[in-house]
Amino acid sequence: MNTATLALNAADAKEALLEISGLHLILPQKEIRALEAASDIDTDDAQPFSVGWIQYLQQRWPVYCLSSELSLLVMAPPERRACVLLDAGTGYVGILCDEVSIARQAQAQRHELPSVMRLPETPVLGLAVLDGGEIACITGGKQMAAHVARLVGM
Repeated sequence: MNTATLALNAADAKEALLEISGLHLILPQKEIRALEAASDIDTDDAQPFSVGWIQYLQQRWPVYCLSSELSLLVMAPPERRACVLLDAGTGYVGILCDEVSIARQAQAQRHELPSVMRLPETPVLGLAVLDGGEIACITGGKQMAAHVARLVGM
């Protein structure tokens, strides 16, 4: 499968909703450089802490698998079917997700992250209540890429 950029059904779609083991993350759709099937990941010679490589712009970029607590997993659960490629500033980083959907900017209630949850290096910028009452963490592509870089010691 060739690298595919996200195709949008609606011209005003603005946000991506990533699901990782029940954790919902909202980030701007424009911060996702590519969306690939997990089956497209090359698992040969994976970097330490990564689950493999994804091709983008004629180069290989590492792919990581996160838990619902945003810690690293060295084995990808079978439900991880999608890989989002995020801009890490000096390159790209892939993150495996169970599901990825694109939607118009949610009219959900958004809240600043409570002070007790504000850790110095958290990628979470805020919280949102989704339709149906589920909570989602608001983040950004650069914040997620930086979080992964911190986890792997880059």
